[in-house]
Amino acid sequence: MNSLSEKQPFVGTGSDDLGQYEAAPAQRDTVRRRFGVVYWVGIALLTVPLALLTLGSTVLVYNCEHPLSNSSLLSNGTHQFKPTLILVSLDGFRPDYLDRGITPNLLEIGKQGLRADYMLPSFPSSTFPNHYTIVTGLYPGSHGIVSNEFYDNAINDTFVYKNAKKNVDPRWWNGGEPIWVTAEKQGVKAGIDMWPGSTAVIRGVKPSYVIPYMDRVHPTAKTQQLLEWLDLPIEKRPAFLATYMPEVDQAAHNNGPDAKPVNDAVQMVDEALGELHREIARRNLTHIVNLMVVSDHGMATTYARKYAIYVDDYIDVSRLHGIYGWPLGGIQPKDDADVPEMFRRLSLASQGQPWRVYLRHQIPRRFHYTHETRVAPIYIIPELPWYVSTRAADQYHASQIKSSEMFPPTGVHGYDNLHPLMRATFVATGPAFRSRHTQARSAPMTMLSTNITVLDRNEHRLQYMAARRSMSAVYDLDPPQLPGSSSLIPQRFGMDNRISDMSATEDFLELLESARESQLNHINSQLQKWNTEYTAYQAEYDRIWGDYGLPEHELAAIRHPPFENVELYGLMARILHVNAAPNNGTSKFADWWLA
Repeated sequence: MNSLSEKQPFVGTGSDDLGQYEAAPAQRDTVRRRFGVVYWVGIALLTVPLALLTLGSTVLVYNCEHPLSNSSLLSNGTHQFKPTLILVSLDGFRPDYLDRGITPNLLEIGKQGLRADYMLPSFPSSTFPNHYTIVTGLYPGSHGIVSNEFYDNAINDTFVYKNAKKNVDPRWWNGGEPIWVTAEKQGVKAGIDMWPGSTAVIRGVKPSYVIPYMDRVHPTAKTQQLLEWLDLPIEKRPAFLATYMPEVDQAAHNNGPDAKPVNDAVQMVDEALGELHREIARRNLTHIVNLMVVSDHGMATTYARKYAIYVDDYIDVSRLHGIYGWPLGGIQPKDDADVPEMFRRLSLASQGQPWRVYLRHQIPRRFHYTHETRVAPIYIIPELPWYVSTRAADQYHASQIKSSEMFPPTGVHGYDNLHPLMRATFVATGPAFRSRHTQARSAPMTMLSTNITVLDRNEHRLQYMAARRSMSAVYDLDPPQLPGSSSLIPQRFGMDNRISDMSATEDFLELLESARESQLNHINSQLQKWNTEYTAYQAEYDRIWGDYGLPEHELAAIRHPPFENVELYGLMARILHVNAAPNNGTSKFADWWLA
């Protein structure tokens, strides 16, 4: 039967069809943004005729020190509006999809406003963590939605994103303040359509309008809902509107990112957004309404079973609560006393393999993956296209893929957020955004380590594997085909070529232990190099966007400086004229993108 035994631990699939916790310390200084002050004395000196002539002005006045007043209202000729922002998420929409020749509407939106070459997701590059990062400005390690599924050892419960009834529990979400909560607390209504987390009462607040997630709702139905909210009277109308579209992600998970169904889904959401854009113009709102289209992550191809890392080859999975964070492997033992031995076994097994094993506190700092109760104590981070599973779980999930191929292709994400295939999309237009098209004077900038880290790591792995092959006369470092078998499997072991009398798994682990010492110095050297690159990445990012970052004229020489999605919360707060909650964004980002 293609079903998982109830005795098996929880193992995530990675397909995202769809007490209050204190946020972990920010990895960069949290910044409260203060904006320009409106000089009311000067305005008071204006004559009444001049005030009448300027009725309907398209200039947005940013003043986050005071609530919106009537003077901040804008007119489309028949109705008054508050500065308005529509946020649309296209799940799994890779930025290069815009170059396939099938997105005329998104390209037009970008032409009228701006289109970034790409946006960097947060780690892990998964749906729920990044959707909550976009609206809170906090890394997943700070806001607490650390994966699509995770175990919280403080409350002894598991978050599973498909469990809508459990997901409304505010304890999962209170680690961050989403922009709709920030807005509602300051008198700005919000309308949220199916955005992850929006159905929960977060810090005592819910959006004025909220629609829970439902599958198979056409994108045009969602854009129509946005327009209906936009057509409400001003006393009922939300100024922040958001919707979530999963179609592209779903098609890619089922078929791989290069399949025709993905292009069909891309065209479908593009047509819906084109209609939304035209309806905004038909209502004479292009000088009032800002439209921001983003994605949460990119997408890559893997092949079921072919690139699986089966942890049950190395540890007893019956002693686990579960394995979380697919395609990564968050190993959560039932008993903390098992952590050292499980980590030892997995570490030995990972030597020279395309995956690394970390204790929670060892996870590279640039991932900002720090939550003490929700990040599993052991984490396996594989290189693309490898994924972590168990043999039973992988067999079950592979059986759900409608394909006659031995290794069916499937879409996957969740990897290192700097990997080019994990990049996200950012396109925006409206009166708040600067157009950067006329200021491009050089090729796009690539930050140190944005590509180098992944490429260097892969190159090192190839060199390491070649070195291992050269030792094949002494060591057989490939794992046995039947790990855990009680039968004797001949295996060369060390210089004396003795035959092991242990089980295959123990034999393999001891074999790796014998090779470990000779490789230790080389591995430590490589780790030091990687840590240096991680530090260099953070330094380069801060050099661009930090408090003492690049001056305006230097930024202008870069077509679209790379940025992380933690920046978007502060940008949205500024557009909506509300005070931002503490967040991981930088001090200069909004100044650069906004008019």
